[in-house]
Amino acid sequence: LFAVIGKDRTKGVFTRYGWHCGVGDGEKSKLFKWENVWEAVYAGPKFHKLHGYLDKVEILEMRIDKEQLEFIEVLWVNTFEAEQHLKAHPTSEVPVCHTLCGYASGYLSTVLGQPVLVKEIECRAMGHEQCKCICMPIEKWGDEISSEQDYYQATSMINELDEMTEKLKTERDHLNKANDIHQQLIEELLS
Repeated sequence: LFAVIGKDRTKGVFTRYGWHCGVGDGEKSKLFKWENVWEAVYAGPKFHKLHGYLDKVEILEMRIDKEQLEFIEVLWVNTFEAEQHLKAHPTSEVPVCHTLCGYASGYLSTVLGQPVLVKEIECRAMGHEQCKCICMPIEKWGDEISSEQDYYQATSMINELDEMTEKLKTERDHLNKANDIHQQLIEELLS
């Protein structure tokens, strides 16, 4: 996918795919009779593992303030995205577990009823021992995740291609004008 649509689009596709899977599982988890919402949060790793994208999900730390999520730190063991990346490429400069981030974001946002964004902070594809992420409500992230939010928005490649075509047409028109002026200058110089 990197070669066909580029790294950014690939990240967007995997993130949105994961998001939709997480939302679906979050909706399923709401059908269970939990004592409280935090039981559903702790069930999330079991749902996540069922997809086969990783061997283990371990909640390392969770902080709650007045029944509101503050922070969750999660360890992902043997993720398929890191493994596949390392098979095809040398170590990465950035985390690559986009499906997992999307999944956890979708699941937590659905279960908690508030927008939660998950960001990978350590990745096996980068040389770390395992993958680790931070899960926080969007408003707690501040400006740190503004660029990450774009990956959760569906974008049409057709629209992008149409915009690019218009830009290329404009550039072609500018080049044609520059060429005409250049030709006129050459004719003036030769005469």
